[in-house]
Amino acid sequence: MTTKQAKAKAWTAFSRYIRTRDCIRFTGDPEYGKCVTCNRPYPFKQLQAGHFIAGRTSSILFDEEAVYAQCYGCNVGRGGAHVEYFVFMEQEHGREKIDELRTKRHQKVKYTEFDYERIRKEYEDKHEALLASV
Repeated sequence: MTTKQAKAKAWTAFSRYIRTRDCIRFTGDPEYGKCVTCNRPYPFKQLQAGHFIAGRTSSILFDEEAVYAQCYGCNVGRGGAHVEYFVFMEQEHGREKIDELRTKRHQKVKYTEFDYERIRKEYEDKHEALLASV
């Protein structure tokens, strides 16, 4: 497996965990959730794991406090819906955490294939635990 393939698998596991976490949190149902920026309800499969701050190569890529469920329209169509996402994050974590994430995004991380495999396993396990708790 290449590092690129390992990264894709790690992201798939992380994204599934984030979307399931938010579905359960906001609706109590792992198959149905809502977008944190437009607040509209969506089936799990129509939600994406949207980053509050862009940083696909930085230390926030797999940061659970910087990624939440968003619909395609907000995450892609509206470029992340940054104003609404900021309001959500400020209510969720406060301004201090937002500032911490803004600083953290500049920290570059060089993940190895082994790192991605560990991340994939961690989030597959967390996903299973979430589903067991429902």
